[in-house]
Formats: sequence, structure tokens, C-alpha cells
Amino acid sequence: MLNFNHGLSALRSSQLGLEVISNNIVNANTEGYHRRNIHLTELQPNWISGFRIGSGVAVGHIESVRNHITESALTEVTSDLSRVDQQINIESRVESTFLNGGQSLSSDIDALFADISRLTSTPDEPAQKSAVIAAASKLADGIQRAAAQLASLKTSLRFQIQQEVESLNVDMRALSETNSRIQTSLNLGRQASAELDQRDTLINRIAESIKITRSSFNERDLGITIGRSIGTHQGNKPPVFSVSEVDPDRIEFKIDDYDRPVDFASGKLVALQDAHNSLIPDYQHKLDQLAAALIANFDRIHATGVGTAGSFGQLFGTRAVVDSDLPLEQAETAFPVSAGRLTVSIVDADGSRRLESLLVDPTVDSLSDIASKLSSIDGLQASVDPASQLLRIGAQAGLKFDFTANLETHPKQEQVSGTALPTLSGRYDGQDNQQLRFEVVGSGEIGISEGLRIHVISEGGDIERTIDVGAGYEPGSRLDIGQGVFLSLSSGTLLDGDSFSTLLVVVPDVSGLLAALGLIAFFQGTDSRTIAVDNNLVRDQGRL
Repeated sequence: MLNFNHGLSALRSSQLGLEVISNNIVNANTEGYHRRNIHLTELQPNWISGFRIGSGVAVGHIESVRNHITESALTEVTSDLSRVDQQINIESRVESTFLNGGQSLSSDIDALFADISRLTSTPDEPAQKSAVIAAASKLADGIQRAAAQLASLKTSLRFQIQQEVESLNVDMRALSETNSRIQTSLNLGRQASAELDQRDTLINRIAESIKITRSSFNERDLGITIGRSIGTHQGNKPPVFSVSEVDPDRIEFKIDDYDRPVDFASGKLVALQDAHNSLIPDYQHKLDQLAAALIANFDRIHATGVGTAGSFGQLFGTRAVVDSDLPLEQAETAFPVSAGRLTVSIVDADGSRRLESLLVDPTVDSLSDIASKLSSIDGLQASVDPASQLLRIGAQAGLKFDFTANLETHPKQEQVSGTALPTLSGRYDGQDNQQLRFEVVGSGEIGISEGLRIHVISEGGDIERTIDVGAGYEPGSRLDIGQGVFLSLSSGTLLDGDSFSTLLVVVPDVSGLLAALGLIAFFQGTDSRTIAVDNNLVRDQGRL
């Protein structure tokens, strides 16, 4: 019988060992499962005839194969990997927002400038004007679409963060409950292998969301640290996390009823928080900067040109201020206004042009002040609509105006006693705005008198050149005074000391006022959400 018992104990132990091995095999891919090892032990021997005779073998215990150091390292790495994976996913979604019909916004910008370049060769070609407006509309639509998608992505991130926090709270409660079951089993002298596997699975799942560090390797009493500083003892009431909105662009996490925000350090939630608080707002800000720069610079240039219809009888601003009586720097203009001169061209019915300039100082001048300054120019009348806070400029009957600052037809006669009429022609190609003064030396008749000359004097007072308009000069012929500008004089007389002057203008609007007020705008709107080609331009491409 003893030999039979020996064999039976071996069979029973081997059968249990096979069951453990089979369980290891079938759970090889089970999340959180730890391989089990069976440990055999010798049965208590029997004393027979004074001899100790072995009584067989038995299963001493079944052990889960786990390495606490490895488990702890895996948990920490899980948080970092989860954060990186989430960041890559979000950045891929951000990248897709900047594609417009399969093309990047950069390609759309290049296409617009290419069409503008072609338009300069044939400025009156309707088809090319249509191409420019179509390219600009496509770019504006792409920027608007990107802005909308970024806003939508941010909203979805906010929803995803809330769901992730709710899921985290569920896992924290489950972890606390699992740890309680482990303590109960161990207190009753039972193995808790399955519960320990569940606990490890929960810990690693939590680690995907936030950084979590095991501070104890005791199976009975687990302590963990959440993020950078929150320590918690599992088995007690689990912590409850919540999402708190600091402002529309920023959220933070709170624990229980404490006001102090929680720094989760790593994990999916940190990646989502960074994207919501920093990444998306940064891209939105850059997109707004791009849109604002396009609008302001295109409008600044477009406002200083004219379309095929020529100069204007009246103009209405399209961008308002909050209060027309506040200095411009306080009036919340759409774009910043700088101190500088604004040059206006007044065009008579016969096509004669004169230039007038006014100084814009945004620290002092209000929009009402600007309207008054414009109204002080002979032939113009400006006002601010009290309801819309928009500027209106009109010309008197028979006159038109623009901001092209082309050469004056006749220089301003400051002190002229003679009868000869000076006339300017050409196109100024200098680098800076400047005022030229012409001073007569000698007296006599144009084209006849000897020694009749004119000094061309720069704004700084230097004599740039001296031209002879006496004997040998044919009245009406052009004299080169430099930088693409020509002066001619009609028959008549000039007296010594006579003087006249003119403005030579490269930048008609140094202040940026026209773009800020939306006068002769190319684009409408002020940022990435509102940019569009101006409706007036879409309806009448001759305004381009």
C-alpha cells in the first residue's frame, strides 16, 4: 500500500503541475497575467521498524512569477510611451488641418503670388484678375477651414479629456476595491494571484493616463505616488479627479476638494492637456498672425492703388473703432496704426493732380480728428458715422481722390511772381518719401534770358542739381531732375527768388491707417476665422 500511495501522490502532483502549465499556456496573451510556478514538497516521512521512510510528494504552493522592480519600471515606461503616442496622434491631426484640398497653405500662398506676378504683366486682363481673386479666395477659405478645424479639434480634446478623467476615476475605484480583496484573501491565508494580476493590470492601465509610481513592493499593502507629488494609500477611499477650466484656453486637474492643481507629469492626460492648453492655441495664434499679416499688408498696398474705374468720388471704411473720440491707439483698431504721414491725391476734372498730406499720431489723434484733418483738405469732406463708427470720405463735385500719390501735375507755388507754369512728369523711383523745393536763380524769360537757372533742393537743404531754363531751353521740353522725375516749364517769366515745391512719395500711407480702417480693402476680416476676399472686389473685379 505504501508504494501505491507514493505513486498516487506523484500522479496527483503531476496532474496539478500539468493544470498549472496549461493555464500558463492559455493565458499567455492575457493582459496582466503572470506565469505560475508549482513548488513541490516532500510529504512527512513515516517511521517503520525504526527507519524513516518517505511517504511521497505534495504541492507545497503555487507561485506567481513576478519581479517587483521590473513591474515598477514597466509602469513608469508605460506613462511615457502613452504620452508620446498621444502627442504623435494629435500632431498628425493638427498637420492635416493645414492641408487645403490636398495642398498646403504654403502652396496656396505661392499660387496667389504667382498669379499676382502674372497680373503685373497684363494688369488690364480680366481673366488674370479673376485668377488672382480666385487664388486669394482659395487661400482665405483654406485659412478659415484650418481655423475651424483647429477649434473643432480643441473642443474634441476637451471632451476626450473629460472622458479620460472619468475613466481614470473608475480605474482608481477598481484599484482600491481590488486591493481590499487582496488583503482579505491574504488575511484568510489564501493566495491572491488572480487579484494581484488584476491589480497590476489596473495600475498599468492607469499609467497610460497619468504617471504612477509604486512606492511599496508589499503585496498586502500597496502605496503609489500619482504624478509628481500626490501620494495615496490603496485600500482607503480612492482619490477622485476632476477637470477645472481656468479660462477658455486653459484647463487643469484637481484632486478631491483641493484647490491646488495636480501635475500628472506624464501619460495620455498630460499630452491632451498640453495640446489643449498650448499646442492648439499656439497654432491658432500663428494662424491668426498669418491671416492678419496677409490682410494688413495686402490692404495697405491695395489701398494705394486704383482699378480700371480710376479714382474715387467717395469711400466707406469697413473696419470700425470702438469709440471715434478715443485716440487711435486706444480705439481698438483692427490693425495697429503708427505715427506717420498719409498722402492724398486730389484729381481735378481735367486730370490734374495735387498731393496733400496729413500727419497721423495714434497717441493723440482720434478717428474724429482724422476726419477733421481730411476735411481741411480743399475738395474733401470726411465724417464718422456715429452708429457704425466707420469713416466716410467724399470729394466735392467735379473732383476725385485716391491714395496712389502719383506725381503732382504742377508743383505748389510757394512764392512765384513770374508767369511760367512748372509741370512734373515721369514716375518717382526713389527709396524714400521726400519733399523737393525748386528755387529760381536770376530773372528773365524762359528759353531766352541768359543765366536763368533753377536749383533743385532736397528736403535736407542740399542742392541736388541746377538746371538751365534760360537761353537754349525750349519751353515745354522735359528736364531730368533725377530719380525718374522730369520738370518742364511753359513760356513765361521767372523772377529771382521764386520757389515752388512738390512731394515725392514712395509709401503714401506710412501710418497704416487705410488698412486699419478697411478703406479700398482687398481682404475683409481681421483674423483666421474672418478672412475673406472683400465682397466689393468679388462683385466688381474692376476695383482690383
